[in-house]
Amino acid sequence: MNVPWLTVPGEQPQGAATGTLAVCFAPTGAHGSTFASWRGRLPEDTTLAFVAPPGRGTRVDEEPVTDMAAYAEATAAGIRELRGGRRLVLIGVSLGALLAYETCRRLLDSGVPVARLCAVAGQCPGDFHGRGEEVTVEDARAFVAGTGLTDPELLADPEFEEVLLPPVIADLRLAAGYDGRLGAVPQVELRAVWATDDPHVPEVTVRRWAEWTRGDCSLMSVEGGHYAHQENPAAVISACLDGLPGTRPSRRSVLGAGATAVASTVLGLGTVASSAPAARADAATGTGTGSVSFDGDPTDPVGLAVAMIRQNTSNPGDGAVTLPLARMLQGIFRAAGVGTEIVPTPKDGNVHFFARVPGSGPATKKPLVLLGHSDVVPAIGDTWETDPFAGEIRDGKLYGRGSLDMKGVNAAFVAALLRHVREGAAFDRDIVFWSDCDEEQGPYGVRWFLTEHPGKVTAGAVITEGGWVLDQRDGTTPMIASLTCNDKRSLLLRLETASYATHTSKPFSGQAVIRLGEVLDRLGQWRAHIRPNALSRRYFAELAEATTDRPFAKALREMLGARTDRQRDRAGEAVVRLSETPELHNAMLRTTLAFTAAQSGYYPSIVPGTATAEFRAAFLPGAEDPGRIVAELRSLIGNRATLSVVGNPGETEQQALDRLRGYLATPDSDYDTDVFRAWQSAVRRTHPGVRATACQFEAVTSAVPFREQNIPVYGMYPFTVNRDMLKRMHGTDEHIGVEALRQGTETVYQLLAGLRTDA
Repeated sequence: MNVPWLTVPGEQPQGAATGTLAVCFAPTGAHGSTFASWRGRLPEDTTLAFVAPPGRGTRVDEEPVTDMAAYAEATAAGIRELRGGRRLVLIGVSLGALLAYETCRRLLDSGVPVARLCAVAGQCPGDFHGRGEEVTVEDARAFVAGTGLTDPELLADPEFEEVLLPPVIADLRLAAGYDGRLGAVPQVELRAVWATDDPHVPEVTVRRWAEWTRGDCSLMSVEGGHYAHQENPAAVISACLDGLPGTRPSRRSVLGAGATAVASTVLGLGTVASSAPAARADAATGTGTGSVSFDGDPTDPVGLAVAMIRQNTSNPGDGAVTLPLARMLQGIFRAAGVGTEIVPTPKDGNVHFFARVPGSGPATKKPLVLLGHSDVVPAIGDTWETDPFAGEIRDGKLYGRGSLDMKGVNAAFVAALLRHVREGAAFDRDIVFWSDCDEEQGPYGVRWFLTEHPGKVTAGAVITEGGWVLDQRDGTTPMIASLTCNDKRSLLLRLETASYATHTSKPFSGQAVIRLGEVLDRLGQWRAHIRPNALSRRYFAELAEATTDRPFAKALREMLGARTDRQRDRAGEAVVRLSETPELHNAMLRTTLAFTAAQSGYYPSIVPGTATAEFRAAFLPGAEDPGRIVAELRSLIGNRATLSVVGNPGETEQQALDRLRGYLATPDSDYDTDVFRAWQSAVRRTHPGVRATACQFEAVTSAVPFREQNIPVYGMYPFTVNRDMLKRMHGTDEHIGVEALRQGTETVYQLLAGLRTDA
């Protein structure tokens, strides 16, 4: 290009032999002038350079760049030309932090050393998943107004808006298309800086930068807001530049400038948040995706769970990026001498992981598959009190998305299995650990794998997520352990109310939104009959014997002995009311409704003519017929709304209902097997005196395709849980107990011990 990507105020862009070259990357929509106040404040031997991308500043007539790779490559090329022999520091603010990071990757790949990378008020690469959402002018206006990028009154000037918004739109599109999880994590000293009054990028967000370097990471704070580099330039300069080897300090020291070192020399991957062993990102492989290694004890489930949580495997709906986690697992198993395989799917970065410990017994016994899913639901929407991907341990609890569902279980599987491997165990069959990539949502889960790779995984039995260990009412004494032998299945339903659209100055009583609220309230009050199936009856019979709560035991026995719907409903409601985990036990007794979405409105001055909501009806196998429940719900709401069944693309309602009936007809897994008995024996060893029983799972797992082939599938969360933990599954501040995780891992270890031939 005619205009270089880098400009140096006051001197031509040509190399020097000594000193420091500080290259600054501006925030969203801005250009080099945002760092104008830095001139005259820098250390004497430091040269300041601004990144000058197309579409703004002196290059306003050029087409903006909206591809992160192209942006970083061009910037890296300019830096290589300009640097000479100088020490190189990259400083990025807000979006500029990502641009600096990607440029750093490319410089290091080309052999150019980077002395320090500084991320100021910026989100880390793992926060961006490359979904490429459309960015509109309205999005840009909202961003400018929300972040205070410029005076809001200036936006009323069309000519000013024509200049300001295009670079903002370009940068927002660049961020929307960026997936930072797929590249190699660099070996570079990193300083992550947050501003104490920044409402957009708080401390907990900036701390995640510790996961994105294999070098030392220091966390710093400065006074100011999101644009602290302009409000408090001396403090930001000190935070970024002080302490470079062989340099003189800036004109104001760190303390004088107001920068505070929160954690100096913090090792990679977030050891600030927890003292548990950290995962460390290693060099890239031939695919260009960073592998990750684990430095802790692989038989410690807590350290493993922390490292797994710190791998952000959020599933946005079309599948998760699980390759970095798979590579971490591969390194763990290979170090133990266990064979592994990573199987890709059609989605980039979306993989299944396998580790196989060969058995030494007769070939007649097919493998036991320990099936865990590596993807997690997103941690968005509702506010967390902790960083969902920090793996923080606090007050004896491990917090993080997936700690319960189901990276804690995966950690227990891996730690228990590798403890046996370390002991030189010989099993009577192969033990296969399978980390599935698309359990929460997405097309490439277990069913896809078994269809596309027939015969690759032969299983004699499968253990996955499912049953719970519950305490007595005192909250400390274990009461009952369950191993699930079948899943509930759900049906997506949609409501729509209609009236007419009009001006907000003329509201009326039959508005669509009001009607929707009334119908939702009516459905929210609806209760299905108490209809425990055979598995639920077995579980609740054992629970009646296990509990020390006499009123609870009485209600359980009355429910199980009831002869009429009225008697059963009355006793069942008492069971739910008296239970320490009422939501769990309610779901095991009846069809339930869970409301997930509502939508209406499209303009501030229009009363919308329609409103919609979606909810799921979950059914117990062998209980209610889904068609009858849909008919009952339609009768309940009458003509107030339209209720429709949401099936697969191209399905009629009848086809969707028949498909669900087929799922519900799948037989329970047989609990007269050596694997089930091994689990019962394990529970007796780790929880003496606790009843261990078959159970109905209140949700659905990815192991359904195995059960459909009459392969026994069992589910367990092997650790003790309480109501608060259960309520936070897929919710905010998800957590498990640290000691409960260790005890649950011991249960898995004892289960596997029952399959050893050398015991």
